[in-house]
Amino acid sequence: MKKRVVAAIMCIAFAISGCGSLAGRHNIDSGFAYIESRDYENALSSFEAASEKGEDECLIHRGIGIINLRTGNYQGAVDELLASLAADEGIVDDMDFDTNYYLAESYYRLGDYSKAKEVYDAIIALRSKDSNAYYLRGVCELAASGHDSAYSDFTKAITLNSRDYQMIILIYKSLAHYGYEEEARNILQTTMENGSSFMTNYEKGQIAYYLGNNAEAQSFLEAARSERDQEKEPVVLMLGQTGEKQGDYNYAISVYKTYLSENPASAIVFNQLGMCQIKQGDYDGAVSSFEAGLNVDDKGVNQALRLNEITAYEYKGEFSTAQSLMTSYLQDYPEDSAAIRENIFLSTR
Repeated sequence: MKKRVVAAIMCIAFAISGCGSLAGRHNIDSGFAYIESRDYENALSSFEAASEKGEDECLIHRGIGIINLRTGNYQGAVDELLASLAADEGIVDDMDFDTNYYLAESYYRLGDYSKAKEVYDAIIALRSKDSNAYYLRGVCELAASGHDSAYSDFTKAITLNSRDYQMIILIYKSLAHYGYEEEARNILQTTMENGSSFMTNYEKGQIAYYLGNNAEAQSFLEAARSERDQEKEPVVLMLGQTGEKQGDYNYAISVYKTYLSENPASAIVFNQLGMCQIKQGDYDGAVSSFEAGLNVDDKGVNQALRLNEITAYEYKGEFSTAQSLMTSYLQDYPEDSAAIRENIFLSTR
């Protein structure tokens, strides 16, 4: 009965949804464009301007909620996303489901797995064939120690979309993370056996990698790297990791450098290259790689690059430089507790 009541409550939220007119939303459009480029500071300013101009309240709350979620203010995200749903008007549409997905993720990040599950329950009540909702509900159940119900949801998700190999890999990772490694491997093995005639070389390479078959993974990924229509960056990252996994950093570095010679605007590959160079003791090379990555100015990768650059300077023994960079880093990322602890260490050097 409780589940039915919860579903009914959520259905009411859906029923009154559908954000308002597309007219008069210049600042809102700017805000979402900034979110897309991960420029959350300017995005927030745009939504504040939108509020002052009386633009669509539903979309303003939605945008601020997404910013809060992306920047780690999970309770703030919950509050804003609930406000967005409350301000909804009109016919239910895909955006309303999307807002609820963000809401469920916010609850999950807060560790409130039961609330997250309630949102997914409501989504599934309205979209019984939504494989993503079953997968994510399974993640919540697994986090709340509900292995059997989680496994049931994972199975349902795979049944509904047996060719969503990215989702299947995420299911593997979830099960493995909570100690169900054998079950996780069985899912991947079955996927490989049943889907080999449908899967791309990249997909086969990914699954072979997680199964621990590095030579096979490299073979598939090398083939994928040469395919004209295949997006290269994810292939290169996984191909390099097959080398890293075996301690063959020379191979990984070669893969990353070859890619960067033709695609110098990949911050994430520069970051991975720098990490390999640290492993090899090439700290000067690592600093150069992190700096090159920062020059790309990919706001989704900048934080990791800055922190890894600090680490490289520490390994070099240049603690004053590391301290200076850390001070600047903490001004921009004051909530990073691990960095705060590291800053205490640096202050004693």
